[in-house]
Amino acid sequence: MVGRSSRGGGQTNSPGHNADQQVVATASAVRRLTPRECERLQGFPDDYTMVPHRGKPMADGPRYKALGNSMAVPVMRWIGERITAVEAMKLRQAA
Repeated sequence: MVGRSSRGGGQTNSPGHNADQQVVATASAVRRLTPRECERLQGFPDDYTMVPHRGKPMADGPRYKALGNSMAVPVMRWIGERITAVEAMKLRQAA
């Protein structure tokens, strides 16, 4: 949508400022991530949370909740590897 904006009745006191300006309005919206995209961001395989519930595929709401209550797989793997490395250092120092 293109229109004209006239602020202050088309008068201005500042040099180089045109009160009659072209205005362009664009429609924009924020898109919600799909459960599959959330699974990928968390490091899970596609459709990992799509488990059957009462003979039907699970709705998106519970899938979002399950993903929100989970921990990202790559982060948990890194933490586990760091714990293993520190424990190995402790064993080497004790020997």
